[in-house]
Amino acid sequence: MLAERDRFGVHSLVASPDEADLILFVEHSTDAGAYFQDVRRHPVYRSYASRCYLFSSTDRVIPFLPGVYAAIERSWYRSNWVRSGPYLRIGADQPALPDAEPGHARYLFSFVGTPHSAPVRRRVISLEHPRALIRDTSAANRNSLAPAEYVETVRGSAFVLCPRGGGTSTFRLFETLMLGRVPVIVSDEWTPPRGPDWPSFSVRVAERDVGVIPTLLEGLETQAPAMGRRARAVWDEWFADDVLFHRVVEWCLEIEASAPARRRLMPLFPHLQLLRPYHTLRWIARNLGHGSWRVPRWLYKVLGVPTR
Repeated sequence: MLAERDRFGVHSLVASPDEADLILFVEHSTDAGAYFQDVRRHPVYRSYASRCYLFSSTDRVIPFLPGVYAAIERSWYRSNWVRSGPYLRIGADQPALPDAEPGHARYLFSFVGTPHSAPVRRRVISLEHPRALIRDTSAANRNSLAPAEYVETVRGSAFVLCPRGGGTSTFRLFETLMLGRVPVIVSDEWTPPRGPDWPSFSVRVAERDVGVIPTLLEGLETQAPAMGRRARAVWDEWFADDVLFHRVVEWCLEIEASAPARRRLMPLFPHLQLLRPYHTLRWIARNLGHGSWRVPRWLYKVLGVPTR
């Protein structure tokens, strides 16, 4: 448990919700429902809603609860309701890398993944450079390279391309920080977690500008070793297993302090997202598909809604 590994020692767990100043639900799959229905129906939430927060590392979210979301969209980000955060359990025991020297990397940049989870990835897959490794894993999964080979690919790269996936964020962004390499973030709607100085250790490219990446990174290559060292330091300070419990609690406390009246106003705002086509269809599939009107099973798969 992350709370047991916490090295700050500022916050601690209690045995009962009656004693808690803050109650945190943790969701990293769709087991709690496509829109966290099971959390909102939970007796603890119903009894202590004013103290409840959610940590979610799922894609395509609507923030019906205040809390920390890995894939919160910039257009719907409200600082008095949500914070952006990382994913859980990303290579917790990966050791720090030795310092890299300029020109040491085998690849200028790399990307190993599928192009199908977001349109921008198709443009990433089409990039060419004599010192780039681009691998389309459509026929298998992201780690069609064995895990050790994937790690060595990242280690052998000065920069690692991190285009958005099904959500605004991607696991590879935080894997890249952990491995001490420079992430190239390609996601217009991604909101960086508060705290780190992101421009000092990462590169951000607009989705429409993917074609400039090779030239851009050539110009930054001499800075990559120092940026990579900062990336690893940021991982250790903000996202590693022995700090994440503290960071998430602190982010939730920031939300609590930012707007005491938010419970009266903000719960209405997320419902507007149900008017967006994707969420409208997903809500229909989730809520109406088990009655007399049946939703085709292929639609469940496309929308990522679990069947019962």
